[in-house]
Amino acid sequence: MLKRNEMEILMLYRKDIFLSKTIREISMMLKKSYPKTFEAIKGLEKRAIIKIKKAGKSSLCELNRESGTIPFMALAEYENKKDLPYNAIEKIKIKSPFHCLIIGGSYAEGKQKPSSDLDIAVIIPNGENKRPYQTALKEGELTIPKIHGFVFMQEEFQQMLINEEFNYGKELARKHIILYGAEAYYKMLFEAAKHGFKG
Repeated sequence: MLKRNEMEILMLYRKDIFLSKTIREISMMLKKSYPKTFEAIKGLEKRAIIKIKKAGKSSLCELNRESGTIPFMALAEYENKKDLPYNAIEKIKIKSPFHCLIIGGSYAEGKQKPSSDLDIAVIIPNGENKRPYQTALKEGELTIPKIHGFVFMQEEFQQMLINEEFNYGKELARKHIILYGAEAYYKMLFEAAKHGFKG
């Protein structure tokens, strides 16, 4: 089980899997003392979640984007659930299998207003028919807040991440709350990073 300080560090990497900072910079970002941050980083390094690499005279802490890190990132995602309109989300009746259910937009940032739409992205297996998912999300347009739904096949989502231009997939990678499928999400992200995704 991760300690609280370790989890707070992982929360930084869930926003940016390419974050590369010194321990001092991380302690300043978290507004924590250097000794506590150092201890937490060393704990994460011991578990092979964080790797420390030399860059001149500095030591930079980076996320170890390998499969062993995925369960810990999933844990950080599920710790991140903010105030969400679960009553609206529960009205979406998706019966088919899917990889991930992701909240984006202002709700993911915690900056929503009473008039804000709820952006929901569903990532489904390659070759799956999108129609049942689109229909379920369309029904969410009658809820309060109104649901703005997106459906992507796994392949499509990964391609968006790899593409050079900014797109909705890259926006989700930066600002998201994962309600379901965090492990599948990080598996896709790490795979995309091997093929050119840079954040």
